[in-house]
Amino acid sequence: MIKRIFFLIILSLAISNIGLGQIDIPDAPKFISASIIPESNPTSVHIKWLPSDSLDVQGYIVYQIINSITETIDTVWGRETTEYIYGLGNYQQSEKFRLVSFDNQYYKSNITSPHTTIYLAHEYNKCNKYVSLNWTNYEGWQTVKEYNIYRRNIEGTYERITKVSGDKTSYEDKSLEANNTYYYYIEAVSPENYKASSNSIKVKTEAYRAPNFLITSQASVKDNKIDLKFVVDNTAEIIEFRIQRATSPDGDYKTIKVVQNTSQDVILISDNEIDTNNEIYYYRIASVNPCGDINAYSNYACNILLKAETAEDLNHYLSWNEYQQWANGVFNYKIYRIFDNIEAEIDVNPNNLFDYTYNIEWYVKYCHNLKINTSSKYCYYVEAVEKQGEIAIISKGRSRSNIACVYHEPVFWIPNAFNVSSLEPENKVFKPIISFIKEEPYEFSVYNRFGMKVFETNDSQEAWDGKINKTYTAPSQYYTYYVKYFDFNDKQHIKTGIFFLFIK
Repeated sequence: MIKRIFFLIILSLAISNIGLGQIDIPDAPKFISASIIPESNPTSVHIKWLPSDSLDVQGYIVYQIINSITETIDTVWGRETTEYIYGLGNYQQSEKFRLVSFDNQYYKSNITSPHTTIYLAHEYNKCNKYVSLNWTNYEGWQTVKEYNIYRRNIEGTYERITKVSGDKTSYEDKSLEANNTYYYYIEAVSPENYKASSNSIKVKTEAYRAPNFLITSQASVKDNKIDLKFVVDNTAEIIEFRIQRATSPDGDYKTIKVVQNTSQDVILISDNEIDTNNEIYYYRIASVNPCGDINAYSNYACNILLKAETAEDLNHYLSWNEYQQWANGVFNYKIYRIFDNIEAEIDVNPNNLFDYTYNIEWYVKYCHNLKINTSSKYCYYVEAVEKQGEIAIISKGRSRSNIACVYHEPVFWIPNAFNVSSLEPENKVFKPIISFIKEEPYEFSVYNRFGMKVFETNDSQEAWDGKINKTYTAPSQYYTYYVKYFDFNDKQHIKTGIFFLFIK
């Protein structure tokens, strides 16, 4: 009987002790916030709580939930201690934390519900020049009343720029200045006005890098087209270049060709949908950034339009427009002629003189003396040469004009007699003296008074020496000549007349 009573007393004490252990668990702290310290390096979280109501609490244990596992990160001593700072290092996502209190018997309180930090990310839209902020929702309170958005520039202090309701987790800031640096962080506010901030982010409001230079280097006429050369900065952030043309320097430039950026430093193209003999065209190049916006223009360049005229004399009058726009300007203008498909430089004009007169009397005499055909077509072109600047140019720019031609109407002269016995060589034969005709077709015939053809040639330089069929001397009498030739317009000319042949 005594043994039974003793057993019951021991069992009762054991049960009583178990009950006392459950009743004496310390109160948990009230978790207030897990707040990232903006611009902390390394990134740190500031954890705050209200102290446990249990007076025998000795401290608090801080936990972090990592991969769904609750791990102890530190122990904080002292009942009145209410905050803890923990270095997160490389902060790339929101993190969860929990707390317990413990008493002098090392009994732990119930673990708090987790608080999840705010992770702030952003995207900067270079094209529309605004920053898009996106953050994770703060978790741990019953609800979030609102989020405050704070911003500072590189030299200023943080200011709240706006607030959004607690159900929002994004914001677009469009009130930015170009080429500036901004810092942001988000602050969550609970209904009790507890606060928790996010990490800070840095935003540079940079535009796409524009070219340091775009140069229209050459607009040169060749074969009724204009060859264009552009020198571009191949380090710029450009997706394409647009070649543009207008009919005046300040005119309405239209894009005539698009060239993709392939990191080239020189662009060569030709424009052949033009009239180089009658119009002046102005060209420039524009660069386009990845937004599709033009962010730079070059200087303009124009073709040289040469005009050539002639009068009744043997002077040819040339005039042209000033070539534009080399950075250092034009050094001089070289003048070339093209006679019978042979090119030759004939003179040089200074850079401020845009006309020139050339007399071809010498050339007409030269052709007659050599007994070669005197063409009706005389062509010219002008070449602008770039001036040397302070920095030596490896290859000076050159720009040619169109080829401008003048045409002469035929000049016909023929004697009315000749003497095969003359002491003057030119008087011993009979032929027309014709200038400015097409070399062929050509026909020269001689007929006697009976209508018999005694001489015929298709060579404009061949003369009749007074012999019939190149065999025996024709009698002294009147003869008839017949000459057919063509001018530069392919118009046929026929000349006939009579002349007298002297034998003595």
